[in-house]
Amino acid sequence: MRDMVDADAIFLLVMMGDRIQVIARSHIPEIDVSAILQSLGGGGHPRASSAVVRDMSLEETENRLVSVLKQKIQPTKTAKDIMTSPVKCIQYNSTLKTAEKTMTQFGVNVLPVLRKNTYYGLISREVVEKALFHGFGRSKVMEFCTTDALTVSPSTSIKVIESLMIEHNQRFMPVIEDNRITGAITRTDLLRSLYESLLRKERIRTHEKTAGKPSLGKNLSSIMKSRFPPEVYNLLRLAGEVAEELGFSAYIVGGCVRDLLRGEANLDIDIVIEGDGIAFAHALGKRLNVKVKSHKRFGTAVVITDFLKFDVATARTEYYESPAALPHVEMSSIKKDLYRRDFTINTMAVRLNPGKFGQLIDFFGGQRDIKEKTIRILHNLSFIEDPTRAFRAIRFSERFGFKISKHTVNLIKTAVRINLFDRLSGTRMYDELNLLFIEAEPLRVIRRLAEFDLLKFIHPRTKTLEETFEAIQETFAWFKLLFFEKEINKSHLFLMALLDELTPQERTEALHRLQVPQKASREILDGIEDSQAALAKLQQASPKEIYYTLRPLNLHSILFAMARAKDKERKKAISLYLTILRNIKPELTGNDLQSMGYTPGPVFKEILTAILEARLERKIKTREEEVDFVRKHFPTVNRKP
Repeated sequence: MRDMVDADAIFLLVMMGDRIQVIARSHIPEIDVSAILQSLGGGGHPRASSAVVRDMSLEETENRLVSVLKQKIQPTKTAKDIMTSPVKCIQYNSTLKTAEKTMTQFGVNVLPVLRKNTYYGLISREVVEKALFHGFGRSKVMEFCTTDALTVSPSTSIKVIESLMIEHNQRFMPVIEDNRITGAITRTDLLRSLYESLLRKERIRTHEKTAGKPSLGKNLSSIMKSRFPPEVYNLLRLAGEVAEELGFSAYIVGGCVRDLLRGEANLDIDIVIEGDGIAFAHALGKRLNVKVKSHKRFGTAVVITDFLKFDVATARTEYYESPAALPHVEMSSIKKDLYRRDFTINTMAVRLNPGKFGQLIDFFGGQRDIKEKTIRILHNLSFIEDPTRAFRAIRFSERFGFKISKHTVNLIKTAVRINLFDRLSGTRMYDELNLLFIEAEPLRVIRRLAEFDLLKFIHPRTKTLEETFEAIQETFAWFKLLFFEKEINKSHLFLMALLDELTPQERTEALHRLQVPQKASREILDGIEDSQAALAKLQQASPKEIYYTLRPLNLHSILFAMARAKDKERKKAISLYLTILRNIKPELTGNDLQSMGYTPGPVFKEILTAILEARLERKIKTREEEVDFVRKHFPTVNRKP
């Protein structure tokens, strides 16, 4: 019978002569049938129990059981658990044209209508578009909105909401408390909740996890505990407790969650708050006794502890006034906050509040795409709104070894075809190129940029210089192996390669297009020219000539020259300089020369230069030989009597 009616629990009452046999079965932990049947003198296990009732009729036993059930069982989920909050609304005296613009900007199909702060009704996109078609764009929303739509309270059970929405064909359910809207439930929210319950029941029935299926109710607390250092894990626990005390919901989001599911630890922690992110950050900072920096304009804060620096933000939504423009941001729900992100793999969150700590939130199929190793854009206008996402798609693809979905590739090509990248600020493109060359394998990156025809947005004559890129990659790997303590800007080496075949004027134009900072721009331009000049002097050069040719150059220029050198002789010369010659210097100092009887003056530089050159030519090797060299070649020059 339980399987036939698909009930969470079933109670069977059978009259058997002078007694009533009660048998109970449950397959969800929220219904403990043993505790329920204790009121009838029974017992057993939480999922299987029975009782024998005497001195009561069947009807009396049934009434008694129903009364106990009402006391013992509460809805497992209510409207508050699945609703989206806050909700984008519109005032009742706004025009239909304003309603249409708001719906388009925020990507919604229904707007609750308010009269000041009080709930008034609902207006749908279908109604708005028909009204606009008939020329009523200046009419007020209140004249066309639905004022008798069903509403529920935050405590209404999901079963009731499901029944109301299906029976009345209502796709948007306002959640009202004290005549004010506190949230809304869409058909997608309802379907997701029902699917979670279905998967959960299936796992309980079979006593095993649903292999191969995305687990929407998956809990990552054990993974978090194993991947994060204890102090970070405990901090996240505390963050959830502080949020709960303030009446907020707290989540970790983005790359941190993505990498947890990929089996890696990522301590770049971002916490999003449904509520007031700044108030939460200051409350958490007070509990931790640490510094908090807040930015009221953006609703964000940075919490700085001894072991971790992390960002806190208020859940936000955004819209774009024009393609490639910077977005306008407003407070919103976690669902809307995740929807504004770039790819599905970055749209997951994990709850931090006690009771639900570790619960994975995945509205957009991020788990599926991580499993399938796929980079997938969220919506079709994503590259139109922010073309830099094309560079990020390549970066994540190369960094993780994921493929870019066919549909995402088509959307990137569309954005290229309609020249959206020309509208993109150079600073944003420069930042993305830096990250591409630092985080991924540059040789593969340059091939992908060429594949999507993205190089032309740096400069129309920019080409794929695969041979140079490969040489730089090998040179950089060699350098890091030998000189791991030295830090150089890897990205600038590859930007130099991109611009190498351009004329000096074209290089300047490209760097101006990318809005490269003046100091970095000068370093890149000088590096290309200096490396070219150096290579011309290194053919059959002596150690002394090598030293004086390369000593004025910075490391970027020297490594770029090594990568561009076509013959082994020049490469060997540069290698000799980096490994040996650049570290050669006299052991004698000015004080030593004074003690030898020389008077300080220009002669000191002459003597020390002569020692250096003698060492470069391997004529002397030790301090003693330096002393003999000075006495021999500078016997009377400026010496004290």
